[in-house]
Amino acid sequence: MSHFRTVRGGIRVELSPDEKVFLADVLPLLAGIGARGSDPAADRLQVPVYLDDPESNEEWWRLMGQDLEAARRADRAIFQRALSSKEQVTLDVEEADAMLRVLNEARLALGARLGIDVESDHDDLSEDSRQVMDYLGWVQEELTIELMRAL
Repeated sequence: MSHFRTVRGGIRVELSPDEKVFLADVLPLLAGIGARGSDPAADRLQVPVYLDDPESNEEWWRLMGQDLEAARRADRAIFQRALSSKEQVTLDVEEADAMLRVLNEARLALGARLGIDVESDHDDLSEDSRQVMDYLGWVQEELTIELMRAL
């Protein structure tokens, strides 16, 4: 059974209460991301825009960083709404895409903190960490497939 299903008006989110509790931990994880240089999650989510021009990169982040953070907060609010509803939620395509972005951010942040730099690093994780990463990837994949169907 997929966690997502295309219905009239959008994509229905079908998560069990236990899954909602588990996924609710994504938001504190993302809210707790520290500063670049001190938190691998921040380094992973704030990648350089200009690889060979640190000055231009700093300027880009100074000008655009607040807009990116505002967009991420809006995405997280949609994610929170989908998880906090007692009933099934139907998201429009844009909202489902926002949910996908939050799942992706969580996988990137958690992967960075767990030391995943290359695919083979996944095999070196503890069983619990591997299961968390795999579950997030599974939900992300299902939502991606459903979004492609909605096109």
